[in-house]
Amino acid sequence: MAYCREKLESFLNTQYEKFNAQEYLQSYPDPLIVAHKYRDFEAFDELALICALYAYGNAKLIVKNLLSMPFNLLLDSKYLQSCDVDTFPYYRFQTRQDTQICFLVMLHLIKNGGVKNIFLESYLKHDNVLDGIRKIQDIAMDYVRSNNLSSNGINFLFGDSKNRQAPLKRYNMFLRWMVRSDNLDFGLWSEVKKNTLLLPLDTHTFKISKQLGLCTIKSYSLKAVLEITKNLKEFDSVDPIKYDFALYRIGQLNLLDKFYNE
Repeated sequence: MAYCREKLESFLNTQYEKFNAQEYLQSYPDPLIVAHKYRDFEAFDELALICALYAYGNAKLIVKNLLSMPFNLLLDSKYLQSCDVDTFPYYRFQTRQDTQICFLVMLHLIKNGGVKNIFLESYLKHDNVLDGIRKIQDIAMDYVRSNNLSSNGINFLFGDSKNRQAPLKRYNMFLRWMVRSDNLDFGLWSEVKKNTLLLPLDTHTFKISKQLGLCTIKSYSLKAVLEITKNLKEFDSVDPIKYDFALYRIGQLNLLDKFYNE
């Protein structure tokens, strides 16, 4: 790594301790705050996955969109399939109909054992989160294709399991929420080992990671995710993805100068 290991480790740990607090979810909008609002919801796993899948773009608009979601329809399958499309919000690449289809996909996942069981069935074979993510993608997109529901918005939302370069940021963020346990993450999926999680890398944390010497890969890709995750394990081999929010806030709040000048 480009910088002194001890200095970087100290900086990241300091930022983790500082930002591991729900108060920052209030100050700086994050989709996780919506998931916390529905913590006791019966179909929480599927609700949280929706929150993660729609977590792209401007943070304020992400939260605004999620707060307008009719999540109660995940418990009312009969009405979900017959209600007016205007019941659902549109957001960037997703039309109202795309959002309704997203809910129908979640209902299909629930009927097939739920997101957690679908994930674990593949994950537990090799302790590989990519296997679990791709299983979710396959079941979701098989349902979409078999019912002639494909669209650009839906394809973007769930992704293609055959794309081996995709960083899978939104799925990895969802897994962070469900597996890790602290003031932010829920720690509900104890069957998944924290040290098998991958960093939920977006273009901003990719840039920060390169500036901190955590990444040498030139392109924003799964290879970059794997390299950064491997380097973070040098600081915490058991729970490397705890640094996700630290990296995110370092970039969001322009804290790199503080690191350089210490």
